[in-house]
Amino acid sequence: MRATSFFEGVRQADIDVQGDIVKLPIFYYDGESMTGIYPAKLSGLRKLLPDKRLSPARLAPGIGAVSITCFEYRDSDVGTYNELAIGIALNYPHHRPNLPGLAMLGGVLRGQVDGFVHHLPVTTELALKAGRELWNYPKFVASIDYEQDENTRTCRLAEGAEHILTMRGPRIRSHRTEDLQLFTHVFQDGQPQRGEFKLRAQNSGQSIKRGAAQLELGTQHPIAKELGSVLLSTKSIAASYTPSLQGILFGPENVNSRMIQLAAHAPGSKHGNGAKADSAADTKAAPKPAAKSKAKTSA
Repeated sequence: MRATSFFEGVRQADIDVQGDIVKLPIFYYDGESMTGIYPAKLSGLRKLLPDKRLSPARLAPGIGAVSITCFEYRDSDVGTYNELAIGIALNYPHHRPNLPGLAMLGGVLRGQVDGFVHHLPVTTELALKAGRELWNYPKFVASIDYEQDENTRTCRLAEGAEHILTMRGPRIRSHRTEDLQLFTHVFQDGQPQRGEFKLRAQNSGQSIKRGAAQLELGTQHPIAKELGSVLLSTKSIAASYTPSLQGILFGPENVNSRMIQLAAHAPGSKHGNGAKADSAADTKAAPKPAAKSKAKTSA
């Protein structure tokens, strides 16, 4: 699925991330996902957000929304890995009237969704390093395992022996293909940071049947306890399933000092691996300074 029109016209650059070369933006050539949206206490979500400029979307009076998305990336520029995103639906920009349902409904209609990335466990070290270094995503390495039958897909998240959550969702059939923009928000260098994850979802299906995606929380892990304290229900208010997706994860929207440093040390940069060779070449090419005149000047 690599040679498709979805990636055409998007230029990539090499970034050195702790000795590993990562292409930016990152291309995701083939993957699968399922999502559950769950009602949550608006007051509790506000406490989880690190800045007042990040405002949870109001689903109803006193109620916001938490999204849980399980990704299985079968082919990407950073290899094969699984990921689980726990996010908070945002009212963006924060000064826009936060009317019940407006932000989420408008986002769905536009195909543009804004969410704060609260937890983002992954299954490989390279995915961990790239996400932390470039975007400050709150990543940690965990086990993310899938099971499925003809009608249901199950995702189980655990850290070590500690169960965090299990989500079971329907494998909804559809012939629809749509392009989506997921705008991920984090907190980086003391400022809100935003990045775009552009997706092409093929054969994606949705359900607004209550409880279509069932959530089971662990009992001891801090993330499970945190979710248990803010969620109003473990039965979804909306769910989606995408058996085939492609994605482009663009760099952070706001240029930061870390991005500049990484770019400067990337292959081909005059300040990176090629600096010494470039410097030597410049020295050879430079003309020799003119000899100083020994003639005496007149008094």
